[in-house]
Amino acid sequence: MRSGRHGAVRPPVGVLIQQDRTDFVLLAVILLVSVAVMAVTGWSSPAFWISVLSLMATVVLVIRRIDRLSRDELRAEELL
Repeated sequence: MRSGRHGAVRPPVGVLIQQDRTDFVLLAVILLVSVAVMAVTGWSSPAFWISVLSLMATVVLVIRRIDRLSRDELRAEELL
């Protein structure tokens, strides 16, 4: 019988971000640049729409990275 965590209990997001800080810093820079371009250009500009796509892609990458790190963390605890 195993002891420890049961079910889908995940580590806190802050802990996961601390583990892979450089990736999240780069993703935050991409988000900030996208928002800055969107603020400077108007909605009729192609740069605005490319920034919207970049913004959505970055959010998806952040969510996927957090999910991957949490699964790796749970897998590491099961091996203990």
